[in-house]
Amino acid sequence: MKRNSILLFFLLFSIYASAQKATLTGVTIDTSENVKLVNTTIALLRSQDSTLYKFTRSKEGGTFEIDNLDTGKYVLMITRNRYADYFDVLSFTPGETKNIGNVMLTTEANLLADVEVRTRIAAMRMKGDTLEFAADSFHVRQGASVEDLLKVLPGIQVDKDGNITAQGEKVQKILVDGEEFFGDDPTVATKNLQADALKSVQVFDKKSDQAEFTGIDDGEKTKTINLKLKEDKKKGYFGKLDVGGGTDSRWNNSAMINNFKGKKKISAYGIMSSTGKTGLDWNEQSSYGSGNSLQYDDDFGGFYIEGGDDFSGGSYYGEGVPKSWAGGINFGDKFNDDKQNFNGSYRFNKLNTSGEGNTYSQSILPDSIFYNTETSRTFNSRNRHSVSSIYEQQFDSSFSLKFTGSGYIGHSNSFSDYTNQSLDENSVLVNQSKRSINSTGDNSNFNVNLLLKKKFKKQGRTISLNISNVYNASNSDGFLRSLNSFYTKGVLFLNDSTDQEKRNDSKVNMFNSKIVYTEPLIKNLYAEINYAFRLSTNNAENLSYDRAADGKYSMLNDTFSTHYNFDVTTNTGGAALRYNGKKLTLGAGTDIASTNFNQKDLFKDTVLKRDYLNFFPKVNFVYKFNTQSRISINYNGRTQQPGITQISPVADNTNPLIIRKGNPGLKQAFQHSMYINANRYKMLSQSGMYMYGGVTVTENAIVTNQFTDTSGITTYTYVNTNGNYNAYGGIGLSKKFTKADFYLNYGVRYNSSKYSNFVNGVKNETNNYSPSVNVGFNKGKEKKYDFNYWASVGYNISTSSINKAAETKYWTTNHNLDLTVYLPAKFEINNNVDASFRQKTAIFTTNNNVVLWNAYLGRKFFKNDKGLLKFSVYDLLNQNKGYQRQLSTNVITERNYNTIKRYFMLSFVWNFSKTAAGMPASNQP
Repeated sequence: MKRNSILLFFLLFSIYASAQKATLTGVTIDTSENVKLVNTTIALLRSQDSTLYKFTRSKEGGTFEIDNLDTGKYVLMITRNRYADYFDVLSFTPGETKNIGNVMLTTEANLLADVEVRTRIAAMRMKGDTLEFAADSFHVRQGASVEDLLKVLPGIQVDKDGNITAQGEKVQKILVDGEEFFGDDPTVATKNLQADALKSVQVFDKKSDQAEFTGIDDGEKTKTINLKLKEDKKKGYFGKLDVGGGTDSRWNNSAMINNFKGKKKISAYGIMSSTGKTGLDWNEQSSYGSGNSLQYDDDFGGFYIEGGDDFSGGSYYGEGVPKSWAGGINFGDKFNDDKQNFNGSYRFNKLNTSGEGNTYSQSILPDSIFYNTETSRTFNSRNRHSVSSIYEQQFDSSFSLKFTGSGYIGHSNSFSDYTNQSLDENSVLVNQSKRSINSTGDNSNFNVNLLLKKKFKKQGRTISLNISNVYNASNSDGFLRSLNSFYTKGVLFLNDSTDQEKRNDSKVNMFNSKIVYTEPLIKNLYAEINYAFRLSTNNAENLSYDRAADGKYSMLNDTFSTHYNFDVTTNTGGAALRYNGKKLTLGAGTDIASTNFNQKDLFKDTVLKRDYLNFFPKVNFVYKFNTQSRISINYNGRTQQPGITQISPVADNTNPLIIRKGNPGLKQAFQHSMYINANRYKMLSQSGMYMYGGVTVTENAIVTNQFTDTSGITTYTYVNTNGNYNAYGGIGLSKKFTKADFYLNYGVRYNSSKYSNFVNGVKNETNNYSPSVNVGFNKGKEKKYDFNYWASVGYNISTSSINKAAETKYWTTNHNLDLTVYLPAKFEINNNVDASFRQKTAIFTTNNNVVLWNAYLGRKFFKNDKGLLKFSVYDLLNQNKGYQRQLSTNVITERNYNTIKRYFMLSFVWNFSKTAAGMPASNQP
């Protein structure tokens, strides 16, 4: 009897408790066609932290029901592909059945400003490992480029040269709808595509193709941005035409057209400009003016050209006066029921740059200081033809291949004049130098890669094979002429001259192969084993010829000539474990590589052999607190081999006052790197927080050993030492204030490093610290104005242990303001102010502050205001200055150079588009 009473009590209690639960019902319907939508996702999020509580999908007739709900307040989120997200706030009382009736969903293509406010796209959200920004949630002026949009997104910075940083890491690749867009030229998309063509911007770490397939991290990642187009932009065509001419021989003409028909995509662009618009990729731009030298990469298993190739030396990086021509075409298509996919492109680039500049530097020695002044005049001309392609085929659900190919051929010529003067700390003349360098060269590159992937019936069991081959070739012929004068206590005691022809030829071929096998061990736990074989063959010949009495350059100079053959064979084996849980992902493993290095000096008939056993440990940890909050930590270790120029004992006299020689006795270095990244986003409040950090510590680091004599001649060689590190970190917050309708984001960043080197036999430790804060503001009102403001303030400290009195400290602050006001009669006025302020120092006392003010007055024309005629002024205050300050080891440098200054321009801009149905696309400026 007692047992029956207890059972009855629990039964009645369960019925009562169940009766206190709430239920939600409704129907999802398309607004335009009044069609009831099946398989729509309906989710309830907890209002306090936006975490997922329960979800379901709509059934036949569009109906849905979520029952057994706890009482309280929730966020209702209804999502469906190609439709705007629907949000609402709901509260449930005990036992309530809430029928919200018909929920009208609007396609993104038809989403208008007067749609009910509950229908909106979340400004930021996490989708798996991807951070996604809704493009229309951030205000930019009408007709703005993708680059303009990226500047206002929280956690993303775009510098004056177009380089993009996302959460402290440099973005290396731009995709459009997940596919390559004109190969490795990301600025084609960021500078030429319109911001209003985008549905969203996605930021993520792209893994290698093999790692994406196996699900086991191999340590390779590329910070990537994917630009997702709106659906109406994928039907028909859209593009932009910009034609302009101005004062001071300035002209800027560009055009881009994108045509989409089904799954077929064709894009083409052309650029002719003397205003700095080039369309060159970041890798080329980031290597302005650097020299070429071969470096060995353990991860890749071969050599690469340090400092870019011949084309990079002529990329416009704000220095000098440019003239550029560029063009290209890109084609993509999917066919055979999406089992086959092809994407290919061709590009042509030509850039001429003429420049002048002055460089002031302070060299800190243990017992003295040298001051150097250099004036330069340069001209560079580069051109290149490039092709790239990707082909993918899915033979069946378990077997596929991916082929990637790319290549280029290029030509370059350059001319440079330099005048140097060095003074001691008492301003007494030490040396003077005049030199000229000219060079003509050709370069080429061909790269092919084949990836085969196979899945077996047992889930998680896979095998993949990757084979690639890279061929690089370059040659140049040029002349070095210099006249050097040396002084003792200000009195001339020696004149020295150099008159040489330089002939350089380099050929590098790298074959790489890797096979990876994965096996499931238990639930959520997988193992990987891999083997790789790499073979690199290289030939480098650098010849210097002195001028003979007959005026011909026929006397070979053995001191400055080299001819080497390099052969590197690497065998690598590795293993890793990976746990894939619902919230936790954890992986750990290591590769072990045996490398045989064979270097032959054909001049001296000597052979240098080195054998290394290299370790590549890696650990990665990801924990998902919920769908919108996560933290990831990664560690990897790698060995770093000396570069070829670092071990070659032959001197480089390109600058007779700065001689560089290698050290054959160098040992390999080992780097420990750790990174942390955390994100949290709340869709309801449209607020977010991100945190990032990283540190790299190098054991046995390869550093410079510098000796400067009393004549001011500096000779650099290389040695190993310990103690080097580089660290960075930051935290940022962003929030949309709904009532006032503006976005605010702010954050702090910190960078520090220690670099050890040797100066005149004394170990020098240089410590650099640079904390900074930044804030951004974004607000707009349709057809009234768009306003963006960004500012940062930083403090820079550099100390040198060999001369603590030469400590350098200074403030920097940067401001960018962009304001567009839309006036009556279709007029608009835009002002863009970019201000940089730098504190003077005891060494650099000149005023190098710059307020760059650009503005235009324009009027809209044509249907839907697609045309814009505008009168522009660049550098209204005529204050633009070419300026750069660098702190490195015991040398502090400040460079001033000529750059584009004030000019006026009249131009016409036409943003055109047409859908497949023949109607203009929505949201056009």
